[in-house]
Amino acid sequence: MYKCINCGAASLKWVGRCPECHSFNTMEEVVPETESARIVKFRKKAPSAAPVTTLDVQNAEGLKRIGTGIKEFDVSVGSGLVAGQSILIGGEPGIGKSTLMLQVAEKLGAAGIKTLYISTEESLNQIILRAKRLKIESKTLFFQALNDINEVLYSVENGNYGFIIIDSIQRLTVPEAGSAYGSINGLRETAHEITSLCLKKNCGVFLVCHVNKEGGLAGPKTLEHIVDTVLYFDSSKKDSYRILRCYKNRFGSTDETGIYEMSENGLRGVKNPSAYFTSERQEGSSGSVVTPCLEGTRAMLVEVQALVVPSYMPVPKRVCLGIDGGRVSIISAVLEKKEGIKLSSKEIYVKIFGGISIQEPAVDLPVALSITSSYMDKPLPPNFTAFGEIGLTGEIRGVSNPAARIREAANMGFGDILLPQSNYNDVKGLKGISAINLHPVSKLKKIIEYLV
Repeated sequence: MYKCINCGAASLKWVGRCPECHSFNTMEEVVPETESARIVKFRKKAPSAAPVTTLDVQNAEGLKRIGTGIKEFDVSVGSGLVAGQSILIGGEPGIGKSTLMLQVAEKLGAAGIKTLYISTEESLNQIILRAKRLKIESKTLFFQALNDINEVLYSVENGNYGFIIIDSIQRLTVPEAGSAYGSINGLRETAHEITSLCLKKNCGVFLVCHVNKEGGLAGPKTLEHIVDTVLYFDSSKKDSYRILRCYKNRFGSTDETGIYEMSENGLRGVKNPSAYFTSERQEGSSGSVVTPCLEGTRAMLVEVQALVVPSYMPVPKRVCLGIDGGRVSIISAVLEKKEGIKLSSKEIYVKIFGGISIQEPAVDLPVALSITSSYMDKPLPPNFTAFGEIGLTGEIRGVSNPAARIREAANMGFGDILLPQSNYNDVKGLKGISAINLHPVSKLKKIIEYLV
């Protein structure tokens, strides 16, 4: 019998590549376990606490939030941290995870919370130099450079810390185990031991985790089930712009996001994302449309641009950046079927500016407008914005939270908004938008009027 030293997968014959973790030359021959050794006998044991109902606990205390003072981060985790909370932060190497953790650690230390920052990838001198570069000075923030899980557990057990930051968990080693560090079994064991001890000590813990080659969190989603909150940097490290998304949160909503910009002094929150994304927009250009999209519960304006050119290839190109290519293909097919716009012989390029990726259906109508505008070479009116979902039969469907979208457009000085008829019935009595002209539409053919 052969067993992978990385993930523990078993095979009856030797293979050069592990069928589970796809590592090469990691299968080693082991002695098969006997049947009796694999049988676990369970015994009955009285639980430490009896079952209760909500009527038995009348004076249950609510969650006490711990604000870090970093607005974008507090928004991401649900208006603040919770004592004993375990948080997994993932992202590509070099995207800013360590920088953000140092800034959060500084704020926790400034609030009087004893915090320990454990670096498993850098030496103590390196992490101190980075902290000084970020001008971090706190008497309640401590640093250690450790790799042994036993030493980490000892520090947590005897340090009386309020929060622990481990950067990163892949480099923690288990001397008693035979597997290499960063393996699936090693990650599962170390994360379980750390979170269990921190929960017992009512100590919060941040686990920094890199992504694997496929772009997911290392350890095939194993760590996501162990922790309370999962945050993920959704951006390329080549851009200065960062989005911190929440994918799991036991103490709050998963709809919130934090928006950051990388600077010389670390990550700083973007106070006005709409101005950030539309600052370099040129009015009077065909194929350009501004749309209010939602990131969590936050509305912000982004620019959608499309370019339609003749194609001399058998299969015209469809290139999309920041938006799903399948969505653009569907919109193009609906435009050709319902409006007679011949796009099957055209190359279509669609881009969302600012490095942001939009997945919500409200971007359908702006994409259709930008494609039509570029095809007809007619720019949209100035101070114009639009949002709405397009059905396959050419109808314009309503989207969520239209009031927040309209208010954001009004704050940025836009005076004309094209929106679905169903959303117009919900917001026509909205206060504070008297200076905005709302143009409700229910069919796709109505949008051509704005381009003539």
